[in-house]
Amino acid sequence: MASNVRRWGGRRFGVWRCGACGSIHAAEEADLDDIYCGYPFQNQKLGYALRRCYGVLLRRLRRAGLDRDDSVLDYGCGSGHLVRHLRQSGYARAAGYDAYTPGWDAPDALAGRYAWVLAQDLIEHAEAPVDMLRTLGELAQPGGRVVIGAPNAAGIDLRRPGRDRHSLHQPYHRHIPSRRALVAASERLGWRLERFWRTPYTNTPHPFLNTRFLLHYFRCFDDTVDVAFEASAPLTGRLATPATLILGFLGALGCPPTEMQAIFRTPEAGEAS
Repeated sequence: MASNVRRWGGRRFGVWRCGACGSIHAAEEADLDDIYCGYPFQNQKLGYALRRCYGVLLRRLRRAGLDRDDSVLDYGCGSGHLVRHLRQSGYARAAGYDAYTPGWDAPDALAGRYAWVLAQDLIEHAEAPVDMLRTLGELAQPGGRVVIGAPNAAGIDLRRPGRDRHSLHQPYHRHIPSRRALVAASERLGWRLERFWRTPYTNTPHPFLNTRFLLHYFRCFDDTVDVAFEASAPLTGRLATPATLILGFLGALGCPPTEMQAIFRTPEAGEAS
């Protein structure tokens, strides 16, 4: 299948699905230092669109019990935009860590334990996702929460990989869990599932900020994620269609089942893990 990142244009990548748990795995090895050099998401800006998406995420966390005095770690924070947004929203104890981003790669953030550990678009990038889950749990306080956002392999149709190429996101996504696999691995660590969403927080009710519109926007150009970080195109050419307006305003109602977000509670002190 083709990548959804322009750098890999012309390359084909293989994936396979586990018959036991339904998870999807990359078929080839990858040099992580190489593939993340010039990664398009490093060009993301903390502007209107991203703040609206973070607003949806923050509402989810608040409903799940997040308090302004809670300590929060965004593990795999990228350029740190979510950490900045949390701090600007009154969550002064928000911290971030990302091994591939200068300025956020200092290990100091990993010295403490947190009431909330956020891992958005992280475990599917890990070469050993179960070990990554274990690491996240070790960073959480006893009885703390671990928030996982990831593609849901159960919603990806490998018979039509072109349709779901953005969730497959090769060669970056190494192991994409199904909901069943994610919950089972977490339960083996002693975690308890508290909340689950079948849509990502980026599928918002705000006009033109939903998954189906974004996929439509990509397809109107070269169907790569690079398009999202380039100058916005005017509503001309392939964008000048009724579908653009319909999906812009109503697309959130029909979000594809290819993403998920879950909140787990880790064992209390003294409980077996």
